Amino acid sequence: MSMWAWKLREVRDNVTVTTGGRLTAWYLADPQMWSFRSVADGEALIEAQAVQLAELVGRTVHVRVTERPWSVDAWARACWDNSPAPLPAASLVLERDRAMLSESGQAEKLVYYGVSVGSRSVAAQVGKVLPSLGRRDDEALVARLDELDQVMAGPGLECVRAAGDDMAWLLARSFALGCPVPELDVDEQVAWEATDLAEFTGRVDWSAEPLAQSVKVQALVGSEKVVRHVVVLTVGKMSDIRVPEAHVPWVSKTDSLPFPVEWSCRFSVQDPESTGKEMTRLTDRIRAQIRHYRDDHQMEPPRQLERQDERAAEVEDEMRAEFDGLATRTKGWYRIAVAAETEIEVLRRAQQVVDLFKPAIKVHREFDQFRLAREFVPGEPVANAGHERKMPVLKVAAGVPAATVEVGDRRGHLIGFTVGSAVRAVTWDPWFLPEVVESSGLVPLVGGLGAGKSFLAGGIIYKTALAGQPWTVMDPSGRLARLCGLPELRGVSRVVKVLNSEPGTMNPYQLVAEPRPAWFADEPDPDAALARARTAAQAQRRDLTFDTLRWCLPASTGSREDVQTVLRDAILAVPAAMGCSPRDVVGRLELAGSEIALMVARRLREAAERELSRLFFPTPIHLGDVGRAEQHRLVVYSLAGLPQIDERRPVEEWGTAELLTRPLLTLAAWATLRGALERGPHERKGVFLDEMHEIAQVSTGSGLIQKLATDSRKNNIAALVSTQNAARVLGQDVGNFVGAAFVGRTTDAAAQGACCDLMGLPREVGYESTFGTLSSHSRRDTRKGRLREFVFRDGMGGDDGRGGMERIVVDFSVHQDLVEALNTTPDQARLRMVEVA
Repeated sequence: MSMWAWKLREVRDNVTVTTGGRLTAWYLADPQMWSFRSVADGEALIEAQAVQLAELVGRTVHVRVTERPWSVDAWARACWDNSPAPLPAASLVLERDRAMLSESGQAEKLVYYGVSVGSRSVAAQVGKVLPSLGRRDDEALVARLDELDQVMAGPGLECVRAAGDDMAWLLARSFALGCPVPELDVDEQVAWEATDLAEFTGRVDWSAEPLAQSVKVQALVGSEKVVRHVVVLTVGKMSDIRVPEAHVPWVSKTDSLPFPVEWSCRFSVQDPESTGKEMTRLTDRIRAQIRHYRDDHQMEPPRQLERQDERAAEVEDEMRAEFDGLATRTKGWYRIAVAAETEIEVLRRAQQVVDLFKPAIKVHREFDQFRLAREFVPGEPVANAGHERKMPVLKVAAGVPAATVEVGDRRGHLIGFTVGSAVRAVTWDPWFLPEVVESSGLVPLVGGLGAGKSFLAGGIIYKTALAGQPWTVMDPSGRLARLCGLPELRGVSRVVKVLNSEPGTMNPYQLVAEPRPAWFADEPDPDAALARARTAAQAQRRDLTFDTLRWCLPASTGSREDVQTVLRDAILAVPAAMGCSPRDVVGRLELAGSEIALMVARRLREAAERELSRLFFPTPIHLGDVGRAEQHRLVVYSLAGLPQIDERRPVEEWGTAELLTRPLLTLAAWATLRGALERGPHERKGVFLDEMHEIAQVSTGSGLIQKLATDSRKNNIAALVSTQNAARVLGQDVGNFVGAAFVGRTTDAAAQGACCDLMGLPREVGYESTFGTLSSHSRRDTRKGRLREFVFRDGMGGDDGRGGMERIVVDFSVHQDLVEALNTTPDQARLRMVEVA
């Protein structure tokens, strides 16, 4: 800029110094989650922020909202470093996701608060001549900054000093307003003199014609010159807005726009006394006008004057009443900047901003765009006094500038994008919960038919298995077995088709892993812990065996108390070791010699010859042949072809195949768990139980789900369970052990209420309808392969322990082979292709 100079003269850590020695301390606000907050939580956040702002009486506050590009390369490196043993195809999958993220223009929102801390005194300016005076001035400044740090770190604001790279980013984004800024590498402590600031000012040039509709900003990015046209809009009159009851935070409303938007809000916090005096003067003036109408002209005054009189009297009364900070008044200016490569495009975007705020808030585009744009640079003066807004601090706080969209972590694989107020990448590592948050790894996937539960789970399993995390899957439908057929997983995966397996594949004695000494090396008393675990494993084998053999009997026989007694006695007489089998139990029954025992033995020998129940009875050549999970990255137990159980019919009316379905589901689930527990407690492993509600029908299946919930953290297990109704999860008494959760499209009213309970949301305040609108489409929308939506709660801490919660869309579209393998939608065209082939 050759015609004028910037006001900024110096930067010391987080303090900027302008011409005349005015000092401003800058702070960076912590992001505030807003989606799915209850009204009470939203009001509490706004009031807490208002109370903290009220502590800044007599100070000027400059709020700058900008954004920083999300480093896709940094995420890709973190994701790769988080992969314990990636397969060759893992790098290709990661590169596809990296390319998709690069094209989506991901950015993170940054909110800065600049608070005036006075002016540099004469003592400081002559400190070189009289050092003692300079030292005293520095000590006073440090004391003021320490006091200000405490206010800005308080609830609602939760700010930290903007030092180092954060401070440099604020300056770079402000001087190069609207232009891309390269990555900065700045020390944690910064000190820039006037000449050092040329690093930011020397590479930009601003220009505008008289009465121009925009400002032209040119910047050098590396050796390339980029040009952006910037339009600054001013917030005008605001009607009564009710945040959070009916409206979203008014500053954060622009996050929903498909292009970057910057804010510059500059306001002073008024003390109650001066506000009261101003309201008194205003009231006197209004009442004089009212008397003029009535006394001089014998006319009724306009209703508008009466409303102004009533409001001024209310404000005056608030100021004179007991002061709690929430009645504090502010006055200031609120600007919005948008940029584009052409003036036509930036004017179109500016109109979108104007339309976004209609009708509650009027947004104006003024002349003098050049000076209005300068307001976005720290230290620059207010352009003009027009559209000065006088608002209570509560209304200012209701803007909640730091409200943002954030869910997931920064080291996991890409699973999709947020939907709604902003589009942000959702990356998630299922082992972040047990390893970092130290919480449960149990993750329910809930939704009705076609909600996309299997699709989501399959994508997570595919990406993490390629990265080196082993998975064991129980798949009642048989669809997830297709993953094992993909070329990149062929040879390192295995499908166990239970119904076509060898006799004894589901031997209950072999499906409970034998505890190993290495698992308890970190315990205070490893030997005692190992002994307890072995005793528990033996008890579990006996319970599984009892539940299995009971269902091998006719329903009328298996329900008899005397039959159950002799069966349990025989099981107790058999060593609960992995080398045993139900045939040993039959032998014990025959040795018992009683009439009941012999009858039960005959029924079980008869069952051992049936197609389904022979899976429980190994022959001598198959005994002990269960395989080792360590040999594979992915093992899928496919239960395709099992009969469906009609729970509405009495058990006595069930056929033999229906009776055997229950223990098969339970044993398949335990086989799935065994595949995980065979590995050490520190090794990552994943378990997926599809159609969890079918397993939970029996007591042992319910116990399995509880074991996954309670033991997932100490065994480092990511336990995904899918079901159609959240009540099935909560009914297992594992509500306190749920880590993350996904809820897909759910239309039943009762099921929607259960979804609220699962996600920790209050009932009957409107959240239920959200679950019914997920993945919605019109009657005319007949497209196949539509992306599915979920409400995702990441469980990553926070004040309420729930972590972030957002509406997301699952997107694996750049992996077409994966999408095709997971596609479960019936397609007549595909059938015809198979018939032709």
